[in-house]
Amino acid sequence: MKQIGLLIIIAGGIFFSCKKNESGSGQPVITNVRSVDTTKRDSSFTKAIPGTLIVIQGNNFDGLEAVFFNDTSAYFNPSFATNTNIIVTIPATAQTAATDPTVPSIIKVVTNHGTATYSFQLYLPPPAITSISFDNSGTMVFINGYNFKGVKKITFPVPGADTALSYSVNKEFTQITAAIPPGAAFNDSLRVYATFGVGAFSYPPPMIITSVSNENSTAGTIITLNGTNFVGISDVIFPGNIMGTNLQIAGVNQLSVTVPPGITTTDSLRLSGTLGKAASPQLFDSYITHPSPGYLSTFDVQYNTDNTGFVGWTGGYADAPTTSANYPGGTGASAVLLQSIAMPANAGPTSQGNPGLLQLNAVPWVSNTGTSINSYSLKFELFVKTPWTSGELWIAVGGWYGWSSYTARYAPWETAASGKFQPTGWVTVTIPLTKFIKGNEFWQTSWNPAGAAASKFSDYPATALGFLIANDQPKAVPANSINLAIDNVRIVKGQ
Repeated sequence: MKQIGLLIIIAGGIFFSCKKNESGSGQPVITNVRSVDTTKRDSSFTKAIPGTLIVIQGNNFDGLEAVFFNDTSAYFNPSFATNTNIIVTIPATAQTAATDPTVPSIIKVVTNHGTATYSFQLYLPPPAITSISFDNSGTMVFINGYNFKGVKKITFPVPGADTALSYSVNKEFTQITAAIPPGAAFNDSLRVYATFGVGAFSYPPPMIITSVSNENSTAGTIITLNGTNFVGISDVIFPGNIMGTNLQIAGVNQLSVTVPPGITTTDSLRLSGTLGKAASPQLFDSYITHPSPGYLSTFDVQYNTDNTGFVGWTGGYADAPTTSANYPGGTGASAVLLQSIAMPANAGPTSQGNPGLLQLNAVPWVSNTGTSINSYSLKFELFVKTPWTSGELWIAVGGWYGWSSYTARYAPWETAASGKFQPTGWVTVTIPLTKFIKGNEFWQTSWNPAGAAASKFSDYPATALGFLIANDQPKAVPANSINLAIDNVRIVKGQ
């Protein structure tokens, strides 16, 4: 409605200014083109973008029959046309030199007594790139954006020949698929050159490792790295600058590698590829140094009171040889949670006489308890011996029977394919501390998801932690259907 009102005002001004010359029979003539903005009435121009509302000015426009832009007919409202002015919108479909280099670049006004032409260029804004992504092979890039008409070439910041090996543009002119030229990229911009300008986008995009399937693994273990932009990966570097072996690229978002022998220290995993380098967000093989504050238990010694042991309770213990035999691929001894008898529906956390409760020592989590918990997570390694299809872990802050403050619930089978969770070998579990909430006492038989999380570490009443097998579901848990080994429990910043 505002636009209609504006047009009426503009048209009224035009009609008023031209009322002394409202008819004509001579040859029509276009003298200039200007904006409909009355504050720019004295400004004229000789080019515009399709879709622009303009005023064509001249003489002898009476008997108007048609208006063309590069031979594309434009709709006009006779109410907004006088003998000296025509208000018209340039058709969005009008051709430009970007799509047809032979366009005449003229406006044509046709009346019942003649035709007028006027040199006028239609142009497009320069290409705009909003994002890029790669195909699974990492050899093709998808350039997303708009105004991809009249593309002439695409260049990459690589040494030597920098032009795309080939490219295609979709019919909407919103995506380009380009073959990346060879060479390791340096930091600059990817550029799209088109008829009416150049679009640029920072390149290369960062290569990022988002997660590692097992952050504490031993030689010979195959681990998976997930992330983005894994393009042209040549090396996976382990702590001590030891190269991983058997590198398998699943795509630009995932790869697998075999852990090499000889790792004696902890460090980030690092990747090297054509887009640069990347480091894992967490240290690899941190169990070697198990720093405190942070590490809650490595389970190396069953009854030690520091972060190498645990209290025990009804949770089982597997020394290093037993862990190697029953839960192979671990980093030493481990704790075991085994539901050896059937658990009825809505039974709540299990208790004595059934090894389904694991109590850790009270050891420091962070050096400053005034720190916000928002960017921290609980991590541990997990081995699932038998398919996990029912029951869950309640992981609760507190010592013996003090599990009544903040609790997290872990039941990965609920979101697993076919309702069964049994990954291959040991895997790292990450639970953000914001998932530890109030409102779930250890004696409850159902989970309350509405509780509030802590704000800072000082909100936790204890630094001891309990792992409790529970069944908050309306179906029983069969005997021996939950058989879990847990190791390297720790609090880390990030995920």
